[in-house]
Amino acid sequence: MSIKAYILANVEVGSGAGVVEDLLAVEGVKSAENVTGPFDVIAVVEVDDTAALGELLISKIETTKGITNTLTCVVT
Repeated sequence: MSIKAYILANVEVGSGAGVVEDLLAVEGVKSAENVTGPFDVIAVVEVDDTAALGELLISKIETTKGITNTLTCVVT
């Protein structure tokens, strides 16, 4: 069974479009969009298990240039 999660991210001013483009190139990211509100970008990810989710977050998403912080909401 796969794990689906919403990743809510704040980004540096002016970097939203680049962050979305970079996230869409990451394996496991199904969609990413600029949004308004308390977060700047929301991405939907789907991976095999929680270990893969942690690895994706640490090695790919949180290291994306322009992202300043994230909040992960796992779909139950």
